Amino acid sequence: MAQTVRDRIGQGLVDMQANARASHQEGNVSSTQLHGIARYRGAFERVSEQLADLPGAQLVKPNGFQFELVRIGNGLLYPFCFSKRDTSAHTARIQNVWSVIRELFAFAPPSAQADLFGEYRFDPSAVELRPRLATLPEGTRLVLVPFACNAAGLLKPYWGVAALADETGTLEWIIDPEPLPLPDAPTSKLTIPHQLAGHSGFDEGEQPIVALAPRPDTERKLAERGLGPAPVSEATPIEPLTNESDEN
Repeated sequence: MAQTVRDRIGQGLVDMQANARASHQEGNVSSTQLHGIARYRGAFERVSEQLADLPGAQLVKPNGFQFELVRIGNGLLYPFCFSKRDTSAHTARIQNVWSVIRELFAFAPPSAQADLFGEYRFDPSAVELRPRLATLPEGTRLVLVPFACNAAGLLKPYWGVAALADETGTLEWIIDPEPLPLPDAPTSKLTIPHQLAGHSGFDEGEQPIVALAPRPDTERKLAERGLGPAPVSEATPIEPLTNESDEN
């Protein structure tokens, strides 16, 4: 199972990068902002898509958070981009330690590095969890999935377990970050079939043949003698009323 999870995380990140590059190229702008937005969202959405159908996978959306995280086995996965350059994950840090991040790190080991006064700058046991995180089973462990990525390519993805050493996002790795395998190509998507050029439109086809129903001979002969109703080819037009009293 662990190998399958590793492979699928790698596939999700490759899909994320393919979508982010496509957004940047379609935007045809010099800024990489479009790539960054698609990369941020895709890191959660593509990984969730890849793992959601595995046995035991659980999608968890913390209250107030935009995206679903995946809990599989005892691991709660949190993917994030730590650099735009090819660098070691040991230098990774959390860029914005806001409330949800602090609560996620309540599922991580405590830091072993105290400050000069013997106190910890971040104590996971003191964090109050929002409802959906509070319902996670005991023993859930936060597994970080840091990756280096820029508009040119996905550089290095890893996974590992780390403590949050302080409120500035410094990480203290408990289980060293391990490189994740990457597939050679993104997941293929359904496309619109190629449309044939020069195909005639609906108004250029053959005209339909309208079947005519001739009058019966007996009815026609009676009409010729003035004994039957005259043939009617069009409905009698309705004259518009010029006054409401005309109706009567």
